[in-house]
Amino acid sequence: MDAERLAPTVGIVGALLLALAVAIPAVTVEGGDGQVAAYYAAGPVGISFVGLLALLETVVFLSGGQERTDPATAAGLAFVLSLSMLGIAALWSFSIDQTLLFSFDQQYSWLSYHRWSVVAAAFVTFVGGAWYASDVL
Repeated sequence: MDAERLAPTVGIVGALLLALAVAIPAVTVEGGDGQVAAYYAAGPVGISFVGLLALLETVVFLSGGQERTDPATAAGLAFVLSLSMLGIAALWSFSIDQTLLFSFDQQYSWLSYHRWSVVAAAFVTFVGGAWYASDVL
């Protein structure tokens, strides 16, 4: 696989991992009197929007990698989207109230580490976006 195709692939994998990481608590955590909604809405922005941006980022990487759109436009958009997602994910992860984070039942104690997996997936997406932009531009 050549380097020009590897960068969008890294970005696609990162974006899909990010969308999955954002969605996992909504699918797996039961009950909680709105705790999950408060978890997603924590901080100044919340994290739900990042999941949607990650899916959009997948489309951008695919369209640029398959040259269905101008590669320079796709690379610029991929970089800006991935940087935005990384910033929002980092802001959200540092803004979660510790009381909320540790208020879930013991079986959901993995949520204390979930925010860092979201940031890690956003970082992988950013690496793919930056790499793709540096290859194309």
